[in-house]
Amino acid sequence: MAVAVRKVVVDGFFTPCIEDDMEWVETLQELQGRRRARTNRSIEVHGRELRKVQDVQEKVDFSVTCTVIDGRGVSRDTRYRLLIYYEPREELKVLSALGAVGVNLKACEPKAVELESPIQEEQDIMLIPQPLFIDMEESTTLA
Repeated sequence: MAVAVRKVVVDGFFTPCIEDDMEWVETLQELQGRRRARTNRSIEVHGRELRKVQDVQEKVDFSVTCTVIDGRGVSRDTRYRLLIYYEPREELKVLSALGAVGVNLKACEPKAVELESPIQEEQDIMLIPQPLFIDMEESTTLA
């Protein structure tokens, strides 16, 4: 459902009307009803492995948050902490695909993600149907 927004310019700002606000609230409620349960696993990788994870992500449905642990910029020696998020029914596919490129996610403890998680990135991952790669340093969501 598309959200219609009536734009009224007041001192350079857009002011929505009450109907727009109610429609937006209804859209958010609908999206929250579509949230999909996720499991995550945390793993540390080097730059060369990060690229492999990104390549696999193009073929298999999972999302990633990425934080630099040690190093600067993108290099083979930079270490990253990845949180890999996937739907529980996709677990074998994700573990197998990452294992095939040398990323042993099976050794990492799985953790269920709470549907009411206070972490905004986790809410984005549960709400948005496409796989996401979120660079925590930049704090932006990339689809």
